Amino acid sequence: MKSKLLLAGAIVLTSVSGANALEYRPFVGLTVGMQSNVYSDYAKDIERIGAFDLPSDFFAFGVESGVRFGAYKDIYNGGLTVSATKTTYSEVQQKYSDDRVASLDMFNISMTYDNYIRISGDKTSRIDLVLGAGAGAMATHNDPVGDDSETKWSFAPEVKVGMDFELTHNVTLSASARAFIPTRSHHYELDMSYMVGGAVKYLF
Repeated sequence: MKSKLLLAGAIVLTSVSGANALEYRPFVGLTVGMQSNVYSDYAKDIERIGAFDLPSDFFAFGVESGVRFGAYKDIYNGGLTVSATKTTYSEVQQKYSDDRVASLDMFNISMTYDNYIRISGDKTSRIDLVLGAGAGAMATHNDPVGDDSETKWSFAPEVKVGMDFELTHNVTLSASARAFIPTRSHHYELDMSYMVGGAVKYLF
């Protein structure tokens, strides 16, 4: 009897350790997309007074890393993602001459909790709806012509929605829309910035 109990215990421990081995999957990825701004009333006033046009669209690229947890065949998985994105410079131009008066770029860093909900019809190649929310910080960097540059930071909650398409057990393609909402209220240029793009992720 005792030997049977020991054998059953060993089987349970082996099963649990096997499940735990599949429970956490770290990943790294590269991201790319287009980021757009919704400017604040303050920025619009300065734009009107200075007779220039602020750029609305930026090319964005970045990296992300995190961990996904939950059994592979479960409908629901959870996870954490840390991401950093940087935009290229876009020009601030005079309204009537198109002369460059400044260059503007942005930087975002955040951590989100992500909900992965399998919507594919089989269990061999996952397609997941991804819903995430978290917090981070974003910076706007303004480099005027003939003057000193200025960088402004703000705390910025993030929300995102996307899809993950599993190519292999280790490689996933992602498509997502992310919104960053700066909370710095006084003399800050942005009410919101959003990014639409994709990522290639490698899961270990």
